Amino acid sequence: MSLLLDKRELKKAAKELTLAKLNDVLDTLNSVLVERQSEIDAISEIERFAREKGFTLEQLGYKQVQDVMPEESVSVAKESKRPVKPKFKTLNKASQYFYVEDGQLQLLRTHTMKKGLQARGIEVVPVNKVDKKFAKDIERLLDEATEQATANFNSKVVVWNAWAAENGAEILEPR
Repeated sequence: MSLLLDKRELKKAAKELTLAKLNDVLDTLNSVLVERQSEIDAISEIERFAREKGFTLEQLGYKQVQDVMPEESVSVAKESKRPVKPKFKTLNKASQYFYVEDGQLQLLRTHTMKKGLQARGIEVVPVNKVDKKFAKDIERLLDEATEQATANFNSKVVVWNAWAAENGAEILEPR
């Protein structure tokens, strides 16, 4: 139908189309719409399930692409992509840095934050130079960070173990 651009071609096509042909076209378009809707429902169900389990779609190897790719190449790419083997990183209290923001002690999560905080005039200090009035908060912050690190590690272990089971690699134990 996209070829019918000008009025003459449209008039010719209208004369050629009978009610039966129009019904066939409408049936075909409706079946395509139903098929596309079922695909959209399946994708949204996968996205909802991943969010419920705490994963991002990128972590699961699913990335939405505007370009249409053949399904075979997508499945081959997913199967061959090896996830990064997770390593549990323990928090060493002596090597942690802290900063005070809005009157509360905060743990420096990444060293890339350090320059940004210092640019804003916030002092970043090692654990041995934290004010004594904030000393009670240090253990709580380290416990929270350890809890978060454990949760992150365990979520990565699930993805790793799924891949490892299919490819005969080492199965890891969650913490």
